[in-house]
Amino acid sequence: MVICGTNLPKLILHAFGCTDVSYSACKKDGDICNTGDKVGIIKGSVAQILAAERTILNFMQRLSGVATKTSEFVKILTPQKVELLDTRKTTPGLRIFEKYATSVGGSFNHRMGLYDRILIKDNHLASAGIKNNDSLTTFLLQVRERSKETLIEVEIDHISQLLPAVEGKVDAVLLDNFSPEEVKIAVEVNQNQVILEASGGINGGNISEYATAKPHFISTGAPVHAARWVDIGLDWTN
Repeated sequence: MVICGTNLPKLILHAFGCTDVSYSACKKDGDICNTGDKVGIIKGSVAQILAAERTILNFMQRLSGVATKTSEFVKILTPQKVELLDTRKTTPGLRIFEKYATSVGGSFNHRMGLYDRILIKDNHLASAGIKNNDSLTTFLLQVRERSKETLIEVEIDHISQLLPAVEGKVDAVLLDNFSPEEVKIAVEVNQNQVILEASGGINGGNISEYATAKPHFISTGAPVHAARWVDIGLDWTN
């Protein structure tokens, strides 16, 4: 497994008020751990250790599971020189932790929220009354004029919208629910004019097919929602 969360025990112990407990890490985040490896050593008050034990393990098992699953996806994409992006499909309250875990596994963090980049999706276009490619380009140019320094990405659901989006001076285009064959066509049409991101229904069963289409990025929530908690235990020694 890929270990993640090695810096959390000290923070959790502090939150629990465990002043008579010390923790030293034997691994750092991103290290590969095999069966029987020591992740860290915790010493001190028996009562305080047992009070914080389960919370520490819960976080480390969850985050290590996400990092491990992410690493599996990255290994598939790397030979094709395609990069992995995470998504905002995270557990409520745990976004920062889970996105950190995907980065430990080798993914790039996409957006933390609605505030750090502009992503124009189908509902935005529908609510703005965009009905054809000409109006799409005009709309995107207006957005670019108002947001000259912000990365702008637009979601399209048909190959015919790609060049109008490029003409709208966006930085990236999200190919939503495109098949691998359609992604390949989009890559050929695009000629590296903008960043292409493939997304929608991509998982461990089909990511290899999407990788061979060679978009710049593939984004998927699978490393988070399909990750299994890994087995990390606290073994007592005297």
